[in-house]
Amino acid sequence: MTVKVSSIGLKGMEGYRVQVEVRISQDTESMVIVGLPDASVKESRERVLASIAHFDLDVTDKKVVVNLSPPDQKKNGSLFDLAIAIAALKELGEVKREIPVDTAFIGALSLDGSIASGEGILPAVIAARGLGFKRVYLPYDSVLPLHMLEDIECINTWSQ
Repeated sequence: MTVKVSSIGLKGMEGYRVQVEVRISQDTESMVIVGLPDASVKESRERVLASIAHFDLDVTDKKVVVNLSPPDQKKNGSLFDLAIAIAALKELGEVKREIPVDTAFIGALSLDGSIASGEGILPAVIAARGLGFKRVYLPYDSVLPLHMLEDIECINTWSQ
């Protein structure tokens, strides 16, 4: 089975929908990210695997394939970490609830599994609202004026 969740990519200040697909299968341990990721997105591999391991989940005998769509749009930054981790946890059966299609996940991960803020959070949330998302999960950041945004529910996730 393949799990799909949404995130937001940024091209300058313009945002676009990114569908994060994760498939996990029995194989030797590996994680591959495809869909024109730059070096910062490829580094998500280490952050996501470390975060999953921090919560005592074992993927040492699994192959994790991550596809970021649209495949022809370059992806950059660390804000896909949270979406990749949520999709992986859903694929592993750790997330039981259905994830609505109008929900996006935006945020970087620390090695201990906490969600960290990153550059571009506010433009990504504004883009999510413009793209019709009703809910976005993101790291807490006291300087973001999220209270001023209407028509989108911003859910702050756990961070240290």
